[in-house]
Amino acid sequence: MNELAEALSSGPLHIHFEGFGTISLPSLETLAFVGGAALLAAMGLIGWPLAAIVVLARLLAASRHAILRGLGQALALTR
Repeated sequence: MNELAEALSSGPLHIHFEGFGTISLPSLETLAFVGGAALLAAMGLIGWPLAAIVVLARLLAASRHAILRGLGQALALTR
């Protein structure tokens, strides 16, 4: 069980299906955030447009962070 928890918390999860390909899921933290936003919208506590905007903002911020990290690593290699 500890290996599964470690694999899920370490980052994206990649699932390979024979004949179909590989599907990449975001980290467990991101999946929980998206699920929570969907649950709040389904319960009517927030509107669907607000939930969509919040989730998109989080996903864009995470991808921007990864791009900046990659840029920093590339710059470090040039030294």
